[in-house]
Amino acid sequence: DIPHIRDAAKVSLGELSKDMAQLRAGLKDVTREIEFHRSQSPTANDKFVPVMREFQATATCRLAEIEDQFQDMKTRFERAVRLFGEDPAQTQPDEFFGIFDAFLTAFTEARQDNENMRKRQEEEEKRAKQEAELKKLTLERKHSREGILSTINKNMKNNGNNDTKGEFDDLISALRTGDVFGEDMAKFKRSRKNRITSGNSPPRRNSVNREDSRERVISNGRRQ
Repeated sequence: DIPHIRDAAKVSLGELSKDMAQLRAGLKDVTREIEFHRSQSPTANDKFVPVMREFQATATCRLAEIEDQFQDMKTRFERAVRLFGEDPAQTQPDEFFGIFDAFLTAFTEARQDNENMRKRQEEEEKRAKQEAELKKLTLERKHSREGILSTINKNMKNNGNNDTKGEFDDLISALRTGDVFGEDMAKFKRSRKNRITSGNSPPRRNSVNREDSRERVISNGRRQ
């Protein structure tokens, strides 16, 4: 990462040189003004000279530090320009660092585009997987319905009774509403089981008692 490359691309070496020249000229003006007031007859409570001399000392130190930093910056910049095969006398910082800034900007945009493309691809794959699962489930339900209808048709042809017809009607209703795959199908199976069980159940006790009574009456009549 080069965090300061964009700020460096905004620097103009010519403008910096002008600013440094103005600072030097300003400090010289302050020095001349102090010397002028010192040559004049002092007035009572006039603190201009001591205050400005203190300011001059501080400004001189700060300007010396800035001069050192400016010269160090120029030296480092010229060294970097030479490493890339450029002429420091003809290459400015805004031009030199602007190339890197443009490259980093394009690189960041390309990386973001790749990330967005990856996310879109993952979403498309996820959506395609969901559609495939839904299609598979739909086909399974369709085949299940067709198999059930085929079985019922065979039973109706073989039996042809009212119970089978009733089961067929119930199943058709369940298929139309989609309940063949829910709780109603379980109810349908239980109902069918009850019909079969009731059809094969033994006769009731009352019917047996009535048959025994009839046999006794007939037997007594013959004896008489």
